[in-house]
Amino acid sequence: MSNRRTRRARAGFTLVELMVALTGGLFVSLAVFALARDSGRFYQREARMANATISGLIGFQRLRADIGRAGFLSTPNIVRDTDHVCGTPNGNWPVGLRNLASIQLSTPAVKYPALTANGRTPPVITLAGSYSSSDVFGAKVVRSGESTTFMLSVKEAASALRRLGNTGMPDDATMKATFPALRVLRIVHNGRQYYGQIVDATGGAQPTVTINSKPPIQFHPGALCGLREVGSGPVPTINVVNFIQYAIRPLQTPAAIAGYQNLFTNSAAVPGEGGRTELTRVELDLNGNVINGTEEIVAEYAVDLNLQVIAVTGFTGNDPDLGLVSPGDARFDTFTGPVFLASNTPELIRSVRVRLGVRSREADRTATVANPAGQGLFRFNIGSGTAETFARVRTFQADVALHNQASVLW
Repeated sequence: MSNRRTRRARAGFTLVELMVALTGGLFVSLAVFALARDSGRFYQREARMANATISGLIGFQRLRADIGRAGFLSTPNIVRDTDHVCGTPNGNWPVGLRNLASIQLSTPAVKYPALTANGRTPPVITLAGSYSSSDVFGAKVVRSGESTTFMLSVKEAASALRRLGNTGMPDDATMKATFPALRVLRIVHNGRQYYGQIVDATGGAQPTVTINSKPPIQFHPGALCGLREVGSGPVPTINVVNFIQYAIRPLQTPAAIAGYQNLFTNSAAVPGEGGRTELTRVELDLNGNVINGTEEIVAEYAVDLNLQVIAVTGFTGNDPDLGLVSPGDARFDTFTGPVFLASNTPELIRSVRVRLGVRSREADRTATVANPAGQGLFRFNIGSGTAETFARVRTFQADVALHNQASVLW
């Protein structure tokens, strides 16, 4: 009896018990695996959405800053600013300069299939102002044939000029970077403004900036408000005016496409990648052409951009009336259209309500959500051809005041 009990005590599991245990363990393992898989997928999706949110927010802040700077050290409307600008723009002026205004909107020249399929036609925003520097530089005027040279005043070099050269005189490279060719040079003298096209800048002991004769600078005598070659008295000041353009589109310039090549190569296999669009920022020359080497991505996977303006729409007595004007309103183009040979009044804009939408990198929803009329997107169809074809969208909106034309009423 004792030996029988010992053998029974040493016996293992029966085959049935072992199979039950293995089967139960298998179900537990499957449940754990499924939970881990879903948790990992949820984490990846939320991480992509978080990345889109951060990228969109950073890009939106830069867009806000550039809109808020529009018109800085420039004119809000070169055609109507007759009290300050010497000379009337005509057809011989470069197209960008004769349409110089703080902010303008235009319809994109190319429509992109993914945006069209989602009912979006975001406008192209063109801003003008001094975006490269907040300094103005005193300069003496020297006429030389078809061009005009401005010799930066060394006597006043203790401030802005010496900052360029790190306490010394700036070299050629610094001057060319500060006053780059194909940009606008604004000259202010005796309360009058003059505009020209930069063709060259040199540094050294006597830094200079040269503009060409398109448009020609008016001089006194011969022009009632002409610029004077200064011997004594107030010295003219000069500064650069830039044209900055924002649009939702793929990259356009060879330099930018090459610079961002790794970004697109690493995500080429992602569904919907072929139709992706970005919020891009680029600088234009005086003829409205893109300057190669200035294009950059401000926010990846941008899919929505919209502007409304708060502008002076009339007067009650001597007090201006402000109104919110949206795209589709008959008055909207009056505030955002080109100014040359037109009666448009962008100078009456007091603030801009801007909206930007960015999508996540990959789709993770099977159905869309109805969008409120006139509002941003909730989901964006990337056309992946799979059940999950909708990507979530994050939308940012803000009112941006245009401080540089706060009191302009002409």
